[in-house]
Amino acid sequence: MASKRKRLKLKEKIAVLEVAEKEKLSVRSLAERSHIGITQISELLKDKEGIPKMWVLNSNENLKFRKTETSEIDEVLMKLFRSARAQNIPVSGVLFQEKARELGESSGLKTFKASNGWLEKFRARHNISFKQISGEEKSVNPNEVTEWIGRLKSLLKGYDDKDIFNADETGVF
Repeated sequence: MASKRKRLKLKEKIAVLEVAEKEKLSVRSLAERSHIGITQISELLKDKEGIPKMWVLNSNENLKFRKTETSEIDEVLMKLFRSARAQNIPVSGVLFQEKARELGESSGLKTFKASNGWLEKFRARHNISFKQISGEEKSVNPNEVTEWIGRLKSLLKGYDDKDIFNADETGVF
């Protein structure tokens, strides 16, 4: 019966290194405890200085990926993603797929398809998610706020302060 290989995540590697340091276990004991092979534990212990550095950095910008024919597309898309997020611009998977298709065509990659599978692998490779950006501060034009403050004062004339309520995030049933 063939077993599936288990690869430890960075957090799990740190935990194994901590156990190895505290309990001074043998390579075989660590492998059994972690449910991984002896070779993987040996490699982990050899790189016991490098792994914590990666944990501290915890940045996918500093990781080096092997060059493939789509590496250039990945680099351009990551720059686009960082730029959009810095400006609080929402980014969707569909937008990324379309941009990737354009970049593939302009690079002359005839076999490249920005499929859903490609998108999922891209997201996993770069540890990104397309979550909705929220925050009222960034979604309102400051000029409109100034205009509404003036209009609000005229709307509230004739009401006492005790009769004015803010129902901004109140659910009305």
